[in-house]
Amino acid sequence: MAEEVTRVIVAVNESSIKGYPHPSISSKGAFDWTINKIVRDNVSAFNLLFLHVQVPDEDGFDDMDSIFASPDDFKNMNQRDRIRGVHLLEYFINRCHEIGVVCQAWIMHGDPKEVICHEVKRLRPDLLVVGSRGLGPFQKVFVGTVSEFCWKHAECPVISIKRKPDETPQDPVDD
Repeated sequence: MAEEVTRVIVAVNESSIKGYPHPSISSKGAFDWTINKIVRDNVSAFNLLFLHVQVPDEDGFDDMDSIFASPDDFKNMNQRDRIRGVHLLEYFINRCHEIGVVCQAWIMHGDPKEVICHEVKRLRPDLLVVGSRGLGPFQKVFVGTVSEFCWKHAECPVISIKRKPDETPQDPVDD
């Protein structure tokens, strides 16, 4: 009789640090923690499911307001976002293949906290792992936290991995 595989969703996102098109500090920390503390040497017993949620920009332009734009501008931006998302997931897929962990990855669009909880409900994983910036109560009011929302609302056990203090950027909201 074959052993049942443990399915773990790992929610990942891009770094918010300008000019740093890589996984966020929190995402990398959550992934590394999952590999080192949960998977360990038992790679065949796990299936890691990487979910990246892209947040649609209100007007399609990052960090700048716009009034006029051509349809081609939006098509190019959508293609750029797709490429960035694929590049992000490629990092985690490559790491899994290096150590022999079965994995899958996909990109969704919307509010990350809502999409993550919806995907948990749809896929019914054994565990959800999310990174956390470790924001204080004052910062949480203005920025909000996906990890806290998922901890309260996801329909499976949730582990929130706080980034290490020595990895915190000058602005702790950055990741």
